Amino acid sequence: MIKKVFAMKILAKDMLIKQKMVSYTKSEKQILQQIDHPFIVHLRFAFQTSSKLYLVLDFLSGGELFFHLSKEVKFSTERAQFYTAELVLALGHMHSLDIIYRDIKPENIVLDGEGHVQITDFGLAKSDVSTQNPTQTFLWYS
Repeated sequence: MIKKVFAMKILAKDMLIKQKMVSYTKSEKQILQQIDHPFIVHLRFAFQTSSKLYLVLDFLSGGELFFHLSKEVKFSTERAQFYTAELVLALGHMHSLDIIYRDIKPENIVLDGEGHVQITDFGLAKSDVSTQNPTQTFLWYS
């Protein structure tokens, strides 16, 4: 029997309602259920209780890209090209499914145990985006 380790994202329903994050959470789950790509985190299971939502995802033991970048200050050209190529493939796959990922940053890119990128955190992603159905959202950060 092979044992496998997973990560569990636990979300309190009352906090999601209070922070007006219900639609983002539903969208994240829906998008993760339809994506199957080697450079995008896999949603294995999703379930809920009366007070919490649970998303069971692949455990990514390599850590956030942000951690590695802050530790090393800058990557070699070859390493940056490697990560960029994997990210472009993942984003291209999402675009082929009419999904727009709108939160690309080193904190949302995690390395797996073999050093490959995995895009995580799909709370701001939008699905069913096309020229016939464009997104009108404008996000402002201060």
